[in-house]
Amino acid sequence: MKKIDFEQLKKIIEQRKEEDIEENVREIIEKVKKDKDRAILYFTKKFDKVDLKKIKVSKEEIKKSREELQDELFHSIKKAAERIENYHKKQLPKGFKIREKDVEIEFNFIPIEKVGIYIPAGQAPLISTILMTVIPAKIAKVKEIYICSPPSYNGKVHPLIIAVSSWLGVKEIFQVGGVQAISGFAFGTETIPKVDLVVGPGNKYVNTAKRLLFGEVGIDLLAGPSELVIFSDSSGKVDFIEYDLKAQIEHTDGLGILITTDEKLASLLSEKVENGYCIVVKDEKEAIEIINYICPEHLQVFSKRPYLFKKCKAGAIFIGDYTPATIGDYFAGPSHVLPTGQAARFSSGLSVYNFLRSYSIIKSKKEFIKKNGKYIEKLTKIEGLKQHKNSIKIREKYN
Repeated sequence: MKKIDFEQLKKIIEQRKEEDIEENVREIIEKVKKDKDRAILYFTKKFDKVDLKKIKVSKEEIKKSREELQDELFHSIKKAAERIENYHKKQLPKGFKIREKDVEIEFNFIPIEKVGIYIPAGQAPLISTILMTVIPAKIAKVKEIYICSPPSYNGKVHPLIIAVSSWLGVKEIFQVGGVQAISGFAFGTETIPKVDLVVGPGNKYVNTAKRLLFGEVGIDLLAGPSELVIFSDSSGKVDFIEYDLKAQIEHTDGLGILITTDEKLASLLSEKVENGYCIVVKDEKEAIEIINYICPEHLQVFSKRPYLFKKCKAGAIFIGDYTPATIGDYFAGPSHVLPTGQAARFSSGLSVYNFLRSYSIIKSKKEFIKKNGKYIEKLTKIEGLKQHKNSIKIREKYN
């Protein structure tokens, strides 16, 4: 690990954002919008080196894939799914009603109808991401769930991705990756359905596509590449911190940062961890200032005073010796789809809420207009909206 100071860190964070790929991403988006399936096939051949015969995974492939769910693996998947399901069920919000003599107001939640989920597979079949995205969508009662994943396993979607998706009830899976997958979901093609919301993590190209297509389609958040910040005072165990940093850095473009008040710990870990960065600070206050600048995806805390870090700006916070970010990646319960690139300052991790939309219903009586019309008219006058005022006044004539 390279020892740096706060100013050097700021430059590193900015440099991670600087690569301008927007023009290339826009080109792919426009071509998919115009040429649909033909563009999907073209870009799959160009980027994935796969000459697809069909975009949609066949029913036969889905059926055969279930053979991949062997006993020991399937047991682990089910145990993780149970925890994720139990956690997300507790998130389900309830609406409310306000009833007065002259007005009724309802606030309701309803599931988004069509959701497209992107499952990366550049390094390995990320079956954990299927669990972390499909399960909260199903708990929210989304009617139609579709998956896109790149054909990076012998020119096909990895059979484990197909198998786990199918086990969770996803009936349509498309062997498409990258920007073309997000674009396909946003516009719809002859094969890929147009959806209302796109969710799932991805690389910088996927995130740029999601950002550019927001408005054409809903997006969950900008998630990826992976980030981990560890704070440790002198109480941190060197080997725990070493392997926790290595775990996140092994992701493509993964960022690992150690912030510590212990110079000895910093020196030891600088020798043990090849990549990543280390900052030595004088106290927790300085550490929290740096953490809240980074707004990391994952924050791990090894501290005698962990309560100081519970309100830090991070996608998820892991406290204590036996709470590595890895348990959040697979098993704890909350979704591992978390904001990156400083987005935790305004964004939250994926949850049931992403798959719901809220709306209000208002029903007022003439008595409400009679009692409150003068206040509404005053406000419309200030804003110079004459016809807004008239829409109230015309009703006052009937009181």
